[in-house]
Parts: sequence; C-alpha cells; structure tokens
Amino acid sequence: MKQTIFFWPERCFQYVFILCFLIAYSGCSTPLSTDKKEPSTTNWDNRFRLNNGMVIDVFIPENYTPDSTYSLLLLNDGENMFGDFSWNMDQILQNLISSGDIRPVIAVAIHSRGKRNNWYIPYNDPWITSNWGPYKPKALNYAQDIFTEVIPFIDEKFSIDTTEVGILGASLGGLISTWMGLNFPEKIKYSAGLSGSLWVADYSIFSEVDGPYNSGQKFWFDIGTNEWNYYIPLYAELDRSGLMPGVQNFYYEVPNGAHFIEDWIQRIDLPLKVFFSTDKNPEPVSLEVVLECIPSQSSPGKYFRRMNPIITLSNQVKYSLAHTASYTLLSGDAELGSEGSFINNPDSEIEILVEYKTFSKTVEIPVGWCK
Repeated sequence: MKQTIFFWPERCFQYVFILCFLIAYSGCSTPLSTDKKEPSTTNWDNRFRLNNGMVIDVFIPENYTPDSTYSLLLLNDGENMFGDFSWNMDQILQNLISSGDIRPVIAVAIHSRGKRNNWYIPYNDPWITSNWGPYKPKALNYAQDIFTEVIPFIDEKFSIDTTEVGILGASLGGLISTWMGLNFPEKIKYSAGLSGSLWVADYSIFSEVDGPYNSGQKFWFDIGTNEWNYYIPLYAELDRSGLMPGVQNFYYEVPNGAHFIEDWIQRIDLPLKVFFSTDKNPEPVSLEVVLECIPSQSSPGKYFRRMNPIITLSNQVKYSLAHTASYTLLSGDAELGSEGSFINNPDSEIEILVEYKTFSKTVEIPVGWCK
C-alpha cells in the first residue's frame, strides 16, 4: 500500500557556494547613456542607466526589426550575464534563436550593483542576518522598479510585447524570479529559478502560491542533487493551483547538479525552451528513472533515498515527474512516498514500478544500495 513520506532536509549550512554571489557591484567602467540609439552589432553592449539609477544591458537578436514584436526576458545579476567571461547569455540566446529552438527575444540584464540581498530576498530571515549580515527585504521595491522603469524604458526604445515578459535568475536571483511570478501573474508570464534559494525564511515561498494564475503562465525551477533541498511541495502547490506539470509547471531535480554557474549554463537552454520554444506542442518522448542516494548534511550516516523520474519532451526539455508519477512496490520490503521517496531495508532487493501516462519503468534496488 502506498504511503506519503515527506523527507525534509534539516536546515543546513551548505550554502557556502552562495557566498561567492554576495560580492558588491558598485560601479561600471563602460560609458552609460540614456540616448536612443540603434542596436549595436555586438548586441549586449547596449548599456543604459535609468532615471532611478538602475543599470541594464540589452541583448537584441540578430535581424531585429521594429516591424515585429518580441518577448522580453529579464535577467537578474545582470553584471554576470553577457560576455565571454560570464554566463555568455547573449551567445546562448543567439545560438538557440539561430538554430530555431526558440523564437527571437529581447533580453535585459539588470545589474544588482551590490543590492542582491535587499532586492532579491522578500522575507526577513534571522539566519541570513546572522551569517551574511544585515539587509532590508525590498523585493517589492525591486519588482515595482522593473514594472515602472525597466519595462517602460525598453518598450519605448524597442518593439516588445509587454504581455510576454519573463524573468530568470539563479540562487537568490532564482528566489526573486519565482516570487515575482507568484505575486504578479498579470505582469510576469514566465519565471525561472535555477537552484533558487527557496529555503529562505524556512521555505516561506511555499505559502505564496495563491492563484488563479493566467492560462499561459509558466514556471521553471530546479535544484541539483549535490545541493539538494526539498522543493517538491512547491511543485505540488502549483499543480493544485491549476498549473499543469509539464505544460505550465516544470521542476527539474538535476542529477549531480551543484551550485555553480557552470552547472546552470549546462541546463539554461531548458527553461528558455519551455518559455520560448518554436515547438508549440512538445510531446513526451521518453522516461528515465534516476536513483538518488542523498546524504544528510547534519546527520552522518543518514541518507535520503529517492527515485527521480525524468521525462524528455520532443523539444529536448527535461523535467522531473516527482508527485505526478505513480509508484508501485512489486517485490521486497519498502515504504513508498507519493513523490518518489522510499524507505527500504538495504539488506534485501526490491523492485518498484514507476508509471506516467503511457510510460513505465521497473526500478531494481540492489542489495546494499545506499547503505
């Protein structure tokens, strides 16, 4: 008989990787201008300082024409987004556009300028204050500046569809992206958080799901198993709010993923395809099940055993099924969770059937696995 088992990792101190993103960016050596100008041939070096002091870089796709309208993608941590020594998002976007994987978009990288904690954290969190220093949660101010300054500025200079706005970021930048998608569905159609810091303030964002959400709205969020936190409750809450998994609601538990830019770059094409794919109706084409043995961060010798069923769509987007698959114990002794977790006796072999729509996989857990 199936049982629901929720494994919540302890509040741990594995976030040392995040500290490297707390560097303050307080200036910019490139000349800044608010004058109107034609897009440059290098695209991303269109840099502007807005009236409120925000600094943005703008990517314009090749063959841009004002006779067409373009979706707008906002990028957090903008000083790290464009160019060869950063995410190289300008080249990634252009490659995906040129290959026909996504439709042309305009992307705006918003510099954080040393304000990451204030801008990107919506909640008071004593742990952050004690370990990272004092801050003032100004996520609402950041969102309002985007709506009243950034988007109107871009709309004046370039041909964009203001109903087609997405926001993307990683770590704390992923937290604010998800938060804005949840709280401003009338303004943010697409939101993506790669390794988003959803743990802030004891997962307060899980309670922010409060639809209804727009029928075209889409969420992407992910976490690597080498930095694992239990983000499936948000996946389930979005599902319950009416956002269909694999259509509007995408969660990816990345095997062996870590909290590094290199890891995010390797999968950045996935949310971009989810939001802007030229394939309007991608279909599931394959199912794989990855076994995960995740060590506890605070209790030596304790492990979280999980099955991670991953669907690949026809446009090569991958996402985890978690609570949307069904799990049946075929043989052996184990307790199965409704979202892929299980507790078993490692001294015996078990078999579990994983099913989703027309797909099925039999997973064999050998003796001694995850012991």
